[in-house]
Amino acid sequence: MFDRQTARYVSLLADFWVSLGSGTHYVYSAYGPQLATRLGFTATQSSVIATLGSVGVYFSGPPAGVIIDRKPPHIPIIIGGCLILFGYMMMRFAYVSELRSVAFVGIFMIIASSGNTFAFHACVKCAAMNFPHKRGMATSIPVAGYGLSALFFSQIGNAAFPGDTGRFMLMLPLLASGLVFLGLPFVRNIPLENIIDSEVAVTPGEVEDLETDALLRHAGTNESAASTGDLKSKEGNYSSISEFEREASLNGESSSDESMVDEIVLPVQEEVDIHGWALFKDIRFWIHFSIHGLLSGCGLMYILSAGYVLRALYTYSNPYISPNDLQKNQAIQVSLVSSFSFIGRIVAGYSGDRLKRKGYQRMWIIFAAACIFTLAQIGGLTITSSRFMWFISVFNGIGYGFLFGSYASIISEIFGLKRFSENYGFLTIATVVGSDVFAFAFGAIYDSNSYFIDEMMPDDDYTAPYNSTYEYFNGNSTMRRFGSQVGQVCDLGRDCYRDAFIITVPAAIIAAILALSVIFYENRLKAREEAAAAVEESTEAAAADSE
Repeated sequence: MFDRQTARYVSLLADFWVSLGSGTHYVYSAYGPQLATRLGFTATQSSVIATLGSVGVYFSGPPAGVIIDRKPPHIPIIIGGCLILFGYMMMRFAYVSELRSVAFVGIFMIIASSGNTFAFHACVKCAAMNFPHKRGMATSIPVAGYGLSALFFSQIGNAAFPGDTGRFMLMLPLLASGLVFLGLPFVRNIPLENIIDSEVAVTPGEVEDLETDALLRHAGTNESAASTGDLKSKEGNYSSISEFEREASLNGESSSDESMVDEIVLPVQEEVDIHGWALFKDIRFWIHFSIHGLLSGCGLMYILSAGYVLRALYTYSNPYISPNDLQKNQAIQVSLVSSFSFIGRIVAGYSGDRLKRKGYQRMWIIFAAACIFTLAQIGGLTITSSRFMWFISVFNGIGYGFLFGSYASIISEIFGLKRFSENYGFLTIATVVGSDVFAFAFGAIYDSNSYFIDEMMPDDDYTAPYNSTYEYFNGNSTMRRFGSQVGQVCDLGRDCYRDAFIITVPAAIIAAILALSVIFYENRLKAREEAAAAVEESTEAAAADSE
């Protein structure tokens, strides 16, 4: 139906579409507080459910990677779509039936989140395979769709079902799985043409985006057999032309603009393949594991708890806010995180490729992400009004986008593309570790500063002064009432959760130090290799002169 080049771009668009339906894990903060209130869960129990979602997303990475690396992409995408549909439908059943079981909701959160991983990782691997010469930019497309998912679903839910959590939780599985299955026919690995040994095909229109100093400009030239033979001897380091052109050059034939072949072939360095026990023995893996865990943990703590942060600040400043308005403001914060995460992922993919071509490391993007996360955590530590929550949401979104928009390419370059999905799955387990620690800390701190209010309140309670806390006797016990809030309430504003950000600020700073250490180490290693190569070259030149 399409030529190969067009098919690759169609597949990339489908990767984005499927990934858009596969990022539903991040939508939890848009309905999590309402789910917890209806089922009577504490903030810690809600954090447990959110964390179990992270367990599903990231612990399913390695087994999903094994399938993705061995099967065509439609297999894991079908598995993912089915798990998303089943998991979220069962969570809605618990909500509608008021089934007050953390274990029940958590199990199906794991199932739905695992489906996200199967579909999303298949799209990332497909994008990397179809565009090996632009891995950073190509993989950032599905990664960006994954990050945009929360904005997409929260805004649709807020517009179509304002304040109706039950209908929102019905829309979520139907629309998410629908997007996954809709893009399924177009997600394909498209074979590259004119591949010679370890060379990668590049179309002429893409040449200017590559390292032009490494590209053989062959249009309208007459090359001798000797020059072509010299070119053959340097195939490992320089670009070469196709077999057809090579034979023509040997025969003294020139290539005109009209007869130029459709593709120029640009070889890449020999692909590394580090996986299994070799991966775990590599110290580089554990350094990146630590950086990823610290930063993603900081980001996820806020992303999954933004509803509680907003509720605490609103309860302190405007205790009579309606549930509809509260949910609308939650959707705004989720949208901010998601939209700026989307922007961050696109920028990170493009910038990473540009940095790589100019001789710099992609780790500079990770260092920038750590600095941005640090600013976001400081914002969470100091902001006392819900009007300025946008600062925390925007900077968490950008940092999260930079992090996940870069690490796929970093891992494929360090450990190889052959087992990329499996290796990347192991790396993302770090997110579970980081989010477990920080999310549980947030929940415990919030719970320690909260109290519960029964849903049934005496009518005369609404005559209380604005922004007041007082007691009333409900027959058996003395209860406290704060404004129009019910369920779990914390009336301390920022102090409800402030201690959680005291933990994440140093975590982000440590990650920045580790990223900077990796950059300096790689620079020193590169300098040593260049010095050794220069010595070897001068030795060979001296030997040639002596002969």
